[in-house]
Amino acid sequence: MNFDVSSFKKNYLSFLIRKTSESYKKLGDDEVVGFIMYWSEKERKKPGILRRKGESIEKVVLAFYPVLLEAYSSGSAILIDPLRRGKLTLTYDVPDEKAVDSALVELASSSGKSFLDILVKIDKLSEDIAGSRGHVIRRSVELENVVSDSSFINDLKLFLNHTTDYGLPFVEIPWISVDCTKVAENVKLVLNEISNSISYVSNVSGKINDLLSNWKKSVQKEYEVKITELDQKIKETREIVMKNIEELRKKKDEELALIRGRYQPHIEAVEKRIAETQENMKKLEEEIERAKSYGRDVSDLKKKLSELKKTLENLEKELSDERANYENEVKRAEKKFEELTEAENNKVKSLLQEKEALRNELESLTREADRRSDKIRSNLQEYREKLIKVEKEIEKISLSIPSSGVGLYMIPVAYTSYVSDGSRRSVIITPVVLEPGGWLGPKLSPVIVEGLRNYLSWSRELIEKTEMKSELEAKNLLVNITLERIELALTRLAEMDLFSRDEVKEIVNSIGEQKKITS
Repeated sequence: MNFDVSSFKKNYLSFLIRKTSESYKKLGDDEVVGFIMYWSEKERKKPGILRRKGESIEKVVLAFYPVLLEAYSSGSAILIDPLRRGKLTLTYDVPDEKAVDSALVELASSSGKSFLDILVKIDKLSEDIAGSRGHVIRRSVELENVVSDSSFINDLKLFLNHTTDYGLPFVEIPWISVDCTKVAENVKLVLNEISNSISYVSNVSGKINDLLSNWKKSVQKEYEVKITELDQKIKETREIVMKNIEELRKKKDEELALIRGRYQPHIEAVEKRIAETQENMKKLEEEIERAKSYGRDVSDLKKKLSELKKTLENLEKELSDERANYENEVKRAEKKFEELTEAENNKVKSLLQEKEALRNELESLTREADRRSDKIRSNLQEYREKLIKVEKEIEKISLSIPSSGVGLYMIPVAYTSYVSDGSRRSVIITPVVLEPGGWLGPKLSPVIVEGLRNYLSWSRELIEKTEMKSELEAKNLLVNITLERIELALTRLAEMDLFSRDEVKEIVNSIGEQKKITS
């Protein structure tokens, strides 16, 4: 519905509150009048050496700036400013649930390595969602006239619980109608969609975790069956191989025995002949020595000895060749049986390698599935964080509903205009907190709340519009409030030690002069 003054109770906020050790206390009309006059006089340019004439106060007006507090939940509300034509745009993505659900159905019905293929598909899909590249529906919601100045909102919170009734003349800045209900409904829409999307992707993460867990159990079982079958095959093969190797050992021994039987007699015969020849040579040498001692001719004996030496050389060569042939045949036989034994052992080794490959394949599959699942979870978390960021945007512009409830809240500002030699100047005073002062200064120190001052500074332009002129004249506090009441109001502030009683007299005298000029 449109913003209509008759639809809401007006809640007037305190212009002046005092901070105590326990809480904040709102001050009444007299203190408000006193402070406005004190500050207006303080801001007035006084006559000086370089100025022939100072300023005089023309008008002092208490004005109210309207803001609407509209609830979007049982405990939270937003501020709507019917005077500012700005807007806050909230942009976010809603996931394409149809595409995601379809991929989840595929994942649930897949098994083995095809499960990984679907995970890769979901990984790409989640990347697109997180990066706003696809599989999302882009939402852009405009909040018309909503207040998004967080400093103003935070500072206003202090005053929202301090409403009051004013018995002073005041003006209200006119506003235009806005559809505040639509703004609140849009906030609800955004928060509901974000909440639903966060819940949805959380459920998606949960489903993927469950499916991954089930797939791991299934694939583990599948590979355990293969490995168990392989273990049995290894056991059976090992038994066969052991028998085959034992058989090969026997055959090897038999073949070596045959080789030995084929060569050993001949080798032994040659060795015997060598020994006989060596013995004959020894005897002949001894005979030659005896013959020499008797002076006989030994040429025939030497000829025989030479023939024996030649025979010995031939026999030794024959023995060497035979032994070499024997050793070569033994080596060939041993190598043949070594290769046959290795071939048998390789039957078991091959099966063990196959088993290790299965284990590595299982580990690789589960590791890749975990990696993809982690990446999907990370992408969905990135998407969630984007949604949470929008939630925080709304949180920054939200307030807890105060005790006075939702409705129209009127923020007080004091408008003071000055004149000097035909020129005019004006200032705005926004709500003030009187805080405890330091040890050496006054007990109270006025603090003009910065967030309110910055946001409401433009209200001076609204107050100075031509259509407000007659009302400003009629509600001028400088004219409508008696000097006696002003003095009483200033005295009350002096009793709080905001300033001294001597300053009260100075201010009253100056205000009295301003009243004379105005009248």
